[in-house]
Amino acid sequence: MKLLSVGLSGETEEIREKLQQNCSTLAQEGFRIAIDEITKGNYTFLWCNVLEGELSFRSYEHIKQLLKIYVANILSDVIIVKEEKDIIRKIIRQNYYYFSDEERKAVYDNTLKVLNGNSAIVNEFNITDRRKKILTKLIDYLDNHHELIVEGFVNFRLKEYRKELVQVVDKVVDDFMMELEYKEFIRVLRYFVDIQESQIEEVHILMNQKGIFKIIDTSGKAIHNQYLENYISQSVEEINYGDLLVTALITMAPEHIILHGSDPTDGQETVEIIKNIFEGRVMTCKGCAVCRANIFENITPD
Repeated sequence: MKLLSVGLSGETEEIREKLQQNCSTLAQEGFRIAIDEITKGNYTFLWCNVLEGELSFRSYEHIKQLLKIYVANILSDVIIVKEEKDIIRKIIRQNYYYFSDEERKAVYDNTLKVLNGNSAIVNEFNITDRRKKILTKLIDYLDNHHELIVEGFVNFRLKEYRKELVQVVDKVVDDFMMELEYKEFIRVLRYFVDIQESQIEEVHILMNQKGIFKIIDTSGKAIHNQYLENYISQSVEEINYGDLLVTALITMAPEHIILHGSDPTDGQETVEIIKNIFEGRVMTCKGCAVCRANIFENITPD
């Protein structure tokens, strides 16, 4: 007696083996289940048939319910592991067709990392939650149908799931574009530094946890920068010390930059920008006499 069938457009061997393995547990109850393959058009159907065992209405419903659970568990994994990747590729191809092949590949790889990691982007759409949602949809569907075509189920029964995947891809693209803009920003600033003549061999930067800084020379004297002084004296708004520091260093283009103090809570982004712009010129110091003096919390820019 035929109980349930699953239609697949790709390879069936792995799914068939898993289903057969699950069904083998029914042998303890006196039932032997066979998995037959039938090809119809572009799909291969796996039919679950009872070959041996005395079927009553109760045993029929029992076996059918177990098969639904077996199939739903296997297919939820298939959708997460295989179908989800195909959906993501299609979303990127359709929505970001103007991206280069390399950019689409980067977005695809980043999307998979986000979906399979602990990124805040997915929130309640992590791999465990996605599997639960898909599993529930599969069981609900199989409660009312004895045949399921995976491709059609994904396209028409998982619309909300697909919409959430689109949102994840869009967020990944936003982050990707910001990263490209950042790299271009760094490239331009690095170019300015490279083409201008250095005004000083070495500078030392004292920075506190709030990102407020002071620039001194090798003898410990404060280095006065006309741009900084004019900006601070004329500014009526809250001062962005990070932007000021980067601008001051670009105008001086020092050969060597020594950063003193513990990693700043509010200035870490500025430190990373400086390291990227002045690649190979920056050293972080945490153990000299200046560092041990613990004077950083009282720093005010000159």
